[in-house]
Amino acid sequence: MSLINDVCTLQEIDDEVAGLEAAIADIDVRLAHSETLAAAEAAFADADARFQDLRRAQRALEADVAALDAKIAPEEKRLYDGSVRNPKELTAIQHELELLKAQRSQLEDRLLAVMEEFEAADAARRAAEAALAVARREREQEVAALETRRRQLAASLAASVARRSEQAARIHPASLRLYDDIRRRRGSAVARIRGGTCSGCRVAIPESVRRKAFDPATLAQCPNCERILFIG
Repeated sequence: MSLINDVCTLQEIDDEVAGLEAAIADIDVRLAHSETLAAAEAAFADADARFQDLRRAQRALEADVAALDAKIAPEEKRLYDGSVRNPKELTAIQHELELLKAQRSQLEDRLLAVMEEFEAADAARRAAEAALAVARREREQEVAALETRRRQLAASLAASVARRSEQAARIHPASLRLYDDIRRRRGSAVARIRGGTCSGCRVAIPESVRRKAFDPATLAQCPNCERILFIG
């Protein structure tokens, strides 16, 4: 095989290696994070926070109502059991009871509204919890599939890297260093001459360079981008 063919083959293998590495890197990103699962977790966290806030509010209002009941009961007993006979004191008790009952009525109205909100929040929380459970199951399946695919790609990459080493050994060290340097700087080291121009940079190739590209024992380079040229 000619030098240029060896170099072209090396580039094909390097492109294959780069593609496999990119595919593995993409899988690693997907293994590290799932937008779908994160969204489901955030939705449940929001629903749970709303549920907990309303539960605390409901319990606080229930406690306030109970506290007022505890105040109202003995006052009603005093009002009706005959233990208080002073008309002014009875009037004061009755007025106090009216205030307490008005406060209780307001609290009960608020409690009823909170209970309705709590029921809705409870339903939303349960729905979010169910959606999160589905997202977690799907994520487990996705992770298993991604890990299987990653192992397959890693095996292919190992084989390609081995082929790369074998192919690189066929090329003279100086030519290999040239190739590696150009690939590092340009992304691709080899370009085809098409219609008298370099396919890498689209610049016209001088006839002298074009003739050199026909020599299988030398490497012709584009005077503009320095890529190694071949005619095919």
